[in-house]
Amino acid sequence: MAAVPEPPEAVAQDSSIHVGDSLEIFVQEDPSFNGTFVVRERGDIIIPALGRIDVSGLTVSAAEKRIKGILEEGQLREATVILDRVRKANSATGPGPIAGGTQILVYLTGKVNQPGQHVLTLPDGEPIGVYEAILIMGGMTRFADEQKVHILRADENNIRQKLPVNIRLIQMGKAPDPVIGQGDIVVVPEKVFGF
Repeated sequence: MAAVPEPPEAVAQDSSIHVGDSLEIFVQEDPSFNGTFVVRERGDIIIPALGRIDVSGLTVSAAEKRIKGILEEGQLREATVILDRVRKANSATGPGPIAGGTQILVYLTGKVNQPGQHVLTLPDGEPIGVYEAILIMGGMTRFADEQKVHILRADENNIRQKLPVNIRLIQMGKAPDPVIGQGDIVVVPEKVFGF
């Protein structure tokens, strides 16, 4: 008996993750793991606190389960992981890095996991928000004051202006995530506790 061919839409829709795909990860119990990660040439993503995680060839739900398992092995007693593919690799050129990315140099200081200078790639020249950039660069520490983050941005006279950013309002969906720019310094202060 001949095999019944799959419907064309089932064949066309490839749900597996490929090199160059962008994955957005949210961990409900610990936002320091949150971020957008591009699947690298080796088929993995690198989450700073977890290291390399192979995801190429997995479905989104299988990758979500793999990350949940890794978190529960060594980081969290219980992990609620949400993973979404926010951009597929350019299918015209096959799996590979996102084409047309623009790179900008930004600086991160204060209560963050990876302070210092960072080169961010803006996929297809699309802007990245400040909160999104902080997540990409490793996230904030436990005692970061999310409501008093600010950007130091040079004006036309090369004088740095202080622009406040309330990450808490962005997380709650009550404020837009302002676009980060070339040479911006993102400052994440420490929470001040009263006694």
